[in-house]
Parts: sequence; structure tokens; C-alpha cells
Amino acid sequence: METFRGTAHLPGADKEWGINIDIDWEEKEIYVHIDGVPGGVKTWTGLVPQTFGNYEVAFRTKGIPTLLTHWWHLVRRNGGDLWGMVIGLPNVSGEWTTCLVSLKEVK
Repeated sequence: METFRGTAHLPGADKEWGINIDIDWEEKEIYVHIDGVPGGVKTWTGLVPQTFGNYEVAFRTKGIPTLLTHWWHLVRRNGGDLWGMVIGLPNVSGEWTTCLVSLKEVK
């Protein structure tokens, strides 16, 4: 299991949050942990994860406030860190909301 840490202003959130992501590339298990999120739940399982080796992953999460669904697509950079995009549900105007995310590998 590898751990990655960073911050991002996820679609639907009112501010930037600290994010930890744990990935088991071989078992295709992903856990997203956010300490600053409102409510009692702080960890979400990545749903329907698709991994490509140990350098690219795509998955979905449900239940991170205030949007219920986010799609994540992350790619490993040269130094082992991950970067990518998080896509949220369309807003009231029908526009898809997105954010960029950069996560450092925790050694």
C-alpha cells in the first residue's frame, strides 16, 4: 500500500482540504481520507478502480460532501508523486466542476 498526501479544493467543497490517498495497486484498493470534511465520515473507498500498472489510476467516490459523486484520474509523475483531476457532478448551470490535484508520495 502506498500513501499520497496533498491538498485540493474538491468540486462542491467550500474550501481546500488536506487529502490522503492510500493505493494498493495490485489489489486495486483505494482509500481517500479527508480530515477537514464536515460530518462523521472521513474515509471513502474508491469505487470501480481501474489501475494501469502502478502509474495510473481512475476511480469514483460517493458521499464526500457536498457533492455525492466525484471521479478521480491520477497519474504518477517522475518522482513517484501523483497528479491529476477530480471531476464532480454538474453544477446548477449544467457545467461540470473540476479541480486539479497534486499528491506527494509519503515515504
